[in-house]
Amino acid sequence: MTDQADQSRRNFLYVAAGGLGGVAAVGTLVPFIGSMMPAADTLAAAKTEFDVSTVEAGQLVTIQWQGKPVFVVNRTAELLAQVDGHDDMLKDPNSEAIEAVQQPWMDTPEKRKYRAIKPEYLIVVASCTHLGCIPLFKPSAGRKEWGDSVPENWPGGWHCPCHGSLYDISARVINGSPAPHNLHVMPYTYTSDTTVVIG
Repeated sequence: MTDQADQSRRNFLYVAAGGLGGVAAVGTLVPFIGSMMPAADTLAAAKTEFDVSTVEAGQLVTIQWQGKPVFVVNRTAELLAQVDGHDDMLKDPNSEAIEAVQQPWMDTPEKRKYRAIKPEYLIVVASCTHLGCIPLFKPSAGRKEWGDSVPENWPGGWHCPCHGSLYDISARVINGSPAPHNLHVMPYTYTSDTTVVIG
């Protein structure tokens, strides 16, 4: 064989080996990059759809959103009336302290006060902002039902039994609580009169 034939054969082998190496590299990278993508169940949990009409008046239900517990409360007219008259007891009555306690839909004083798009339906993350415990729902005002676990001037809301944090019926933290902030709100929209999509 001539030197020219050897050279073209060698060039062909270089190109073929390089091409196969490139294919092998891509074949190795594709599953590796795919493993960094969120799993299908994670993507499905990014948004939660819920029918708020299934929550009876005065009732609280807990649902899941992105692996977190979420309170959905159907507040009666009586419970909504308990939102007023105790702003002096609250650390952050207008939910302005940090981003996690406010959302773009909180665009009116009423939505900030009720912390809801529709005043009767409160939707908040069910984790105390102190250490993440789940607070107990104690909606009626005063101590009659709750005893010494709440103060005498209890406006109704949540009590975290772990370290004593207190939140009013709009999930706003009460002065003297170890919790630094109101219960967190999340982005949500109504897709119908009663169907809410969280996330």
